[in-house]
Amino acid sequence: MENSTKRNLEKTSSLSGSIFAVTGEEVEERTHWKRKLVIRLYPLVLLLTDIFLVSAIFALTIYLHSGVDFPHSISRRVLFAIMLPSIIGVYMIGGYNYATDKRQARFVSEHIIASIGVAVVVFCLIYSIVSYGVNLKSPRLVVGEALVLFPAVSIFYRYFLSRVQARYERGNAVCIIGAGRRGRDLYTRLVKRGGGHEFIVVTFRPELVGTRLIAGDSTSPLVEAIENVTFQSSIRGKYVEQYVVATEVERIPEEFSRRMVSALFLGHKIATYETYLANTLRIEPPSQLTMNWPMMDGFRLNRSVSYDRAKRLIDIAAALLGFVFASPLLIATAIAVKLTSAGPIIFSQVRTGHREKPFMIFKFRSMRVGSEKGAKYTSVNDDRLTSIGAFIRKTRLDEMPQLWNVLIGDLSLIGPRAEWVDLVKGYEERFPFYHFRHAVKPGITGWAQVNYSYGANDEDTLEKLNYDLYYVRRYSLSLDVAIVVKTCYMILFGKGM
Repeated sequence: MENSTKRNLEKTSSLSGSIFAVTGEEVEERTHWKRKLVIRLYPLVLLLTDIFLVSAIFALTIYLHSGVDFPHSISRRVLFAIMLPSIIGVYMIGGYNYATDKRQARFVSEHIIASIGVAVVVFCLIYSIVSYGVNLKSPRLVVGEALVLFPAVSIFYRYFLSRVQARYERGNAVCIIGAGRRGRDLYTRLVKRGGGHEFIVVTFRPELVGTRLIAGDSTSPLVEAIENVTFQSSIRGKYVEQYVVATEVERIPEEFSRRMVSALFLGHKIATYETYLANTLRIEPPSQLTMNWPMMDGFRLNRSVSYDRAKRLIDIAAALLGFVFASPLLIATAIAVKLTSAGPIIFSQVRTGHREKPFMIFKFRSMRVGSEKGAKYTSVNDDRLTSIGAFIRKTRLDEMPQLWNVLIGDLSLIGPRAEWVDLVKGYEERFPFYHFRHAVKPGITGWAQVNYSYGANDEDTLEKLNYDLYYVRRYSLSLDVAIVVKTCYMILFGKGM
């Protein structure tokens, strides 16, 4: 009797366990099904939103100009001529793609560039084709306002939508394949970047299984066996958003490589360490730096010089306009510097420029006289700063006199930071490939400046070098606009030093 009862309990327990297992799988499957549904509906919802916004903005601008109600004010031809290019422009930059991070300056800059192109196309369509033989109700000012307002609203609401999306995806995992130096480096970078992702780290080396990725750091993930990677939707119930191969590809077993390539063709997001750093974190992978680096495919200096010439014209125009429109600010800053500390208003120093040619740079003085004889690096709350110095540094007002350097050709508006010649000599001795950053003209603001604070030590300098070399290799109109967007954000919200 007792044995019979025991067998019944075991059966019940086994049945209960299997029920819970099935239920767990069902919950996981239901979660993934909901995610797939959200991803599929996402483009449609955004498309309908954009159609509504273009129509509403167009109608509103006409109403504000003429006071005519919506049905009587709409020229369907003009509306269609505005709407179709606008939607195509957003589509071309990934504005309807769920995976596009619309909070990034890259997306904002591409949206701005696309909007300029859309405006040109729309005006050509309306005033050469649509208006042919027809007396249009819509004045040019209304069309222009609609073409300015829609991109602004689109950028704004997509930014907040991406924030909601990031909260929704909190807890998704990034799977790092490899627990060596590259795996540790990638994990450290992603943790600093933030984002709420969890990390799954797997290895081909059995002796590392069960250890911490970073020895002595109890918050770093435990290293798991490579067998846990089946390239399904999830690992241990965590949805894997991205697989990153952070080990040398030639060391991966052939059978695993075959499965990995099959998973890539099936739509799983898989990237190597180098491509992930370049395309997602947007730095130049340190592992790619060799003496042959400038000969690599995609190096910007091997392309047409057309953009370089256009960039120089933009620099001259911006410098002249800057002097005109910022003259009250220049005068006010000069007076503030003079009244708050003894010494000259302008600080000058020899910096290393394009192709290592030295030049004299000019800035509003933000430190006490003689401070350059002290520490080489500027630190947070540096006691050498004058009472107004911290403010003009944070708002970048100290760099306004550099417009003169831009005008005479020593600087560009955008490029790697021009460093003090004494520092450069030491950097080139300690850091191989540091001289590569001088392959382009230095700038007032740049990719490293907007992504990393002022360097406080050699480690910071090396990290900024990775950003500078990314710019040197890949600089373009879209990247320059992204830098301008991020610079404006830093000035307006007081970010950085």
